[in-house]
Amino acid sequence: MVLGFLCAGIFSGEFQLKANAVFYSSYYGRNKAVWAKVKAGAIIITAIYWAVMLLYTMLVLGILGVDGANCPIQSSMSGWKSIYNITNAQEYILIVLGGYLGCLFMQSLTMLVSAKTNSSVIAVIVPFIFIFLPSFLSGTSLPLLNKILGLLPDQMLQMNQVVKFFNLYEIGGKVFCAVPILIISYSILLLLIVPVIYFIYRRKEVYN
Repeated sequence: MVLGFLCAGIFSGEFQLKANAVFYSSYYGRNKAVWAKVKAGAIIITAIYWAVMLLYTMLVLGILGVDGANCPIQSSMSGWKSIYNITNAQEYILIVLGGYLGCLFMQSLTMLVSAKTNSSVIAVIVPFIFIFLPSFLSGTSLPLLNKILGLLPDQMLQMNQVVKFFNLYEIGGKVFCAVPILIISYSILLLLIVPVIYFIYRRKEVYN
């Protein structure tokens, strides 16, 4: 949510301040300046995410230690029913990298909405919807709905729970677990969103 607030105004600031004409009339206004905005969003997300994760990791491991890192996740009370053949250390790496990818995707989506609508207010609603709305719908008795909820971007931010669920998906006659589908899908979507942001914003019309 914090990253959403920080990134929501990156592409709408000029329009809200009525400085869009100055921005687009500059020499690099429709090329390097747009890429600079994309890079700024990535830097903000990367710096804050890894700073928080590093601090959290140092506190937790500093207090509790790293004993049991090589034990399978089924050895813990909360992971006894997991279908994934990974260790606690591998689960930690999955949680950290999955969370980073999820943050990059959701904040890139936030910046895309900001670039399209010229409104930071509308853009900041995006992370709110994807983070909180699924929590109100989860746990229903509808299998199809639970399957859909299991593939939403908020799942990237809670990999520790994903590895404990029995979410399986059949694609082309083959059965896959949720984790590889999430990682591959949102990696591809992230790579597609970034150039879309660039082309949308650089082609904006300037109104007086």
